[in-house]
Amino acid sequence: MVGLRMAAAIAVTALLTACAGNDGDASGDDIVVGGMLGNAFRSEPIQQGDADVALADLLKTPLGREMTEQDRRAAALAWRQALNKSGPGGRVAWRNRSSAASGEVVPGTPYQVNSIVCRDYTHIVRIGEAEEAVRGSACRQQDGNWRPIV
Repeated sequence: MVGLRMAAAIAVTALLTACAGNDGDASGDDIVVGGMLGNAFRSEPIQQGDADVALADLLKTPLGREMTEQDRRAAALAWRQALNKSGPGGRVAWRNRSSAASGEVVPGTPYQVNSIVCRDYTHIVRIGEAEEAVRGSACRQQDGNWRPIV
């Protein structure tokens, strides 16, 4: 019985570690994992409609149209986390183990337009051997959410 509890505790710890960002990495990169159990540990869920708005430019590309709903949610969450980072260049990576799609978002330096904070970013998506990179800009709305400029 004690052995079973210990095995369960180790399994849960391994899952939490796999789903958490690697904040201790000196590069400043984060990983957002989608699929299987990855969604269960997110503190900031993202709705499908919000994901599609955030990825509007990316979804116009051939590779973007191949992304599943889980891919789009994981990519949009990474997009939001990257834009919320304080400094430029700290990329946020994402991966959906269910579809083998992955990518990363690299935010630029924040700037102001009138009194609105905006950021440029590059979103890279990989599905199989194919890779697509889209550059875009987004501005923070009054409610604190980011909205892409399309």
